[in-house]
Amino acid sequence: MSAILVTQCVQNDFVRSLAPGEPLPNLVHVGRLEAERLCGSAGALVGFLEQAHGVEPERLAIVHVVDEHDPVRHAAHLERFRPHCLAGSDGARLVEPVGELARLRPRTFHVTAGDLNDFEDSSLEETLDALAPPGERGEVRVGVVGVWTDVKVAMLLYDLRTRWRAAHLSTCTALTASRSIAAHFRALESLGEVLGVEVHDSPGRFLEWLVPGRAVPAVPPAKAALRIEPPCGVPSFWTDEHVAERDALAGGFADGQAELALAPLGGGFSGAQVFIARRPGHNASVVKVGARDEIAGERFGNERVARVLGDVVPTLHRWREGRHLAAMELELAESADPAASAPATFQRLDRDDDGEPTTARLERTLEAALGWALGRLYRGAEKDNADLLSSYGFTDGRGGVPFGASVIAKADAVARESGFGHARELLESARPDEPWLEPRAFYEEWLPGRALTREVYPSLVHADLNLANILVSFREGEEEPARLWLIDFARLARLPCLTDFAKVENDLSYILLPCAAADAQARLQAMQEARLTAATLEVDVSALAQTAREMRYARLLRALRATAARIDPRGAEAMADYRVALLRYAAHTLGFDEPSPRQRALALVACARLAGAIAG
Repeated sequence: MSAILVTQCVQNDFVRSLAPGEPLPNLVHVGRLEAERLCGSAGALVGFLEQAHGVEPERLAIVHVVDEHDPVRHAAHLERFRPHCLAGSDGARLVEPVGELARLRPRTFHVTAGDLNDFEDSSLEETLDALAPPGERGEVRVGVVGVWTDVKVAMLLYDLRTRWRAAHLSTCTALTASRSIAAHFRALESLGEVLGVEVHDSPGRFLEWLVPGRAVPAVPPAKAALRIEPPCGVPSFWTDEHVAERDALAGGFADGQAELALAPLGGGFSGAQVFIARRPGHNASVVKVGARDEIAGERFGNERVARVLGDVVPTLHRWREGRHLAAMELELAESADPAASAPATFQRLDRDDDGEPTTARLERTLEAALGWALGRLYRGAEKDNADLLSSYGFTDGRGGVPFGASVIAKADAVARESGFGHARELLESARPDEPWLEPRAFYEEWLPGRALTREVYPSLVHADLNLANILVSFREGEEEPARLWLIDFARLARLPCLTDFAKVENDLSYILLPCAAADAQARLQAMQEARLTAATLEVDVSALAQTAREMRYARLLRALRATAARIDPRGAEAMADYRVALLRYAAHTLGFDEPSPRQRALALVACARLAGAIAG
């Protein structure tokens, strides 16, 4: 059964890129930035439509719904939205080269619709009926792209679901836009939650959804050579084909140079590689290559927060997709001071220098990242009711425990690498304070069917704020960052506003804080007990610290918790909610590669202690 792609108003008056200084042509145009996002140098819409028109017509029918107006007949509409898409005008034409591709391709149709509802006073329903009569629609996949997401795209998808009875509907975040950014994102959320529309971030994935099994052409080799210094490994699951695709995708960002030099910055946590690229005449940029859908999700996350966070979020410069991977180049806003240091990750700064001046810099960086930058998101949190167990993925909303078996297996594996038979043996040896619950008892016995409904304060959160995703530069001799950047918003989500604090605290505790000996493990467990059982968010464990690294940890923890208490000043209630977030990330840590066996064992003790506190 063939699929149907419907485009909505992919016309010059709606989405044409504007020249510098050129005014908006009318009230329906999506605006300079959104038009650039769709059709500019980093845009995906035109390239996607070129690929779609190259699919065999018998496998994919394409219907272009176009706005077209008669000045007399549509006088009231044009008075409301100002003249646009007048019949025969350049503004009414499909963006180049889509019009010519459509003209030459079989099973490609133009449907003129002059009002907000495309099913009224148009031939759309008849066109769709001819492609898929009522008895044949059960397996037909219908995708919709174009503008406006919150009105024309949303109303078309609604009519396709309710009036035309389409069973399988989808759209793509990178191929839709609206005049209002906020309305665009709200509409995408609603389409998935209310209408059951499958929403993709990757255009490649969206096209594969429409045409399963489509042969995806290989990315042609780049003309520029790729030089990575110092050399770095690749994710363990990458094949030679992945490496060749990485080189082809990233090498395409060379701007005509014979060679593109990249310095590894970090990454690898989600199968990605992250580099810093510097070229004469350009600001420093981040080049990231990773799994296609992950990179597409990150692009969407960046777009969603960039207007709020400003130049803390790197600007998407270019973006490319292949069969397996995608690559994007993000331009970093330069420091106003040319003497500022090169960008470095929080994690690298910590590992490169144990001194007090670096500790002060890291403290200021945490306060800037969580309190000033992301605080712009957190302070917009609005009270809501939520089941925290479902929100954080412990349960699936129906009382099931989707990841319980995985956590139990990882907990037992941590115990075995520490010389114990299973998790309970390790915990009994560690003797955490009461109450505690081993993972098996918590996930198999207590958790199924449970709900933990609380009044919470959700906001958009980064949701993967590991310490390689915080970049910073400094001026010589100063503690305050000269410039701060945050990257990798692939998991951007609406969750309780302290979620990112819990992720940072987790990584400070089990990745950056060394745990090399048994006496250190006992001391760190005492520090852990103090922070997990604090009555409120604010806590100071410095009296338990002995080494320089432990004293740094205590100082950073105090700064992080003090900032959290300013964001959420509910006292004991905030701390109770925070423990659920801490358990989420401590459980994830059991399967991390970066922590040492002692650090993972410490995380296992934290899981048991937090589970006991939550279960009460």
